[in-house]
Amino acid sequence: MTEAVPADACARVLRSFTAFSATQNELSRFFARSMSMHTTDAAAVVQIIEAEELGRPLTPARLAERVGLSPGATSILLGRLEEAGYVERTREGSDRRIVTLRSTAAINAAADEFFDPLQQQLEELLGEFTATQLDTIARAADRLRAAVESYLGHSTPPARD
Repeated sequence: MTEAVPADACARVLRSFTAFSATQNELSRFFARSMSMHTTDAAAVVQIIEAEELGRPLTPARLAERVGLSPGATSILLGRLEEAGYVERTREGSDRRIVTLRSTAAINAAADEFFDPLQQQLEELLGEFTATQLDTIARAADRLRAAVESYLGHSTPPARD
């Protein structure tokens, strides 16, 4: 039998995750300022790099979904990023019509310089927890993210007057 969890404990966890998310957003804005980039451009670069690291590089259409832009606006954004030397559009699969987005060595070096010190601090902090505790935290974060994604996928925004 599962022990009943007090509502205030649930609220505290949700507040903590919300605060962490807000801080992540501020970190993204800070990275953008450090690179003299618009925040949407920086968010796009981070999305492109993260997708590459997972072995699933993005297409322009998928990037548009992730950063919440129209295809036309995404094309303009990618033009800026290409001109700055941060992103390349390639055709690498058997279907040459599909464009794949790749980050350049220059933006990867800048991102590593910016994010690596924080990554080291976070890894040290997480080293204070047991593997079982980290698994619990990861499962909770994954399930909370999935719940929000499900809500987004099944909800219609209320009409505004």
